Amino acid sequence: PEDVVIITTKSGLIKKVPVSSFKIQHKNTKGIKSNDDILLSTIKTNTIDTLVLFSNKGIMYRILVNNIPDGTNTSKGVPIASLIKIGNDEQIIAVSSLHRKTMPKYIIFITQNGIVKKSFIEEYFKTNRNNGIKALNIQEGDRLVKILFQDNEDLLLLSQKGMSIRFKTSDIGAIGRIATGIRGMKLNEGDKVIAAMSIHKETDY
Repeated sequence: PEDVVIITTKSGLIKKVPVSSFKIQHKNTKGIKSNDDILLSTIKTNTIDTLVLFSNKGIMYRILVNNIPDGTNTSKGVPIASLIKIGNDEQIIAVSSLHRKTMPKYIIFITQNGIVKKSFIEEYFKTNRNNGIKALNIQEGDRLVKILFQDNEDLLLLSQKGMSIRFKTSDIGAIGRIATGIRGMKLNEGDKVIAAMSIHKETDY
């Protein structure tokens, strides 16, 4: 077993890098240039753990961390599609691992039509299937826009036309893996949810 960092990008690349390659730097020092595009996630985990990946189609995939090709700080990584059977029009939008020491209790799904679903995160680690499984039931014409891993923090939703809503996720009951969810935001015609975030501190900007 080896501690590693799994780096995924928004364009669909993935690599694992030994933890020893990451060093603490002092303020105002120059970092190491990477050839990666915009990062989706950076997760510290272990080669004996399993990585779970969620797509915008509401499908969850699993990869044994040890099966992810090695990379360096400056290497690009390999396409995620070379490791899992993902559709051509699918995009990975969230990644998590069982190894996380501060494992949150819930997983929150948000769709562009304002549907919010809250489930216990452990629901998604019970299956041993390597191929994709449905993570939630998405209605026709809707799509997943954000997945958040959190406890009972408040949730903020933002729409394309500049509307927003904040509410307590503690008021939402956790439901099963294949369920649809509830309406978190009522949208005007032609509007859609484009972003969502957890409110961890009242002083956050």
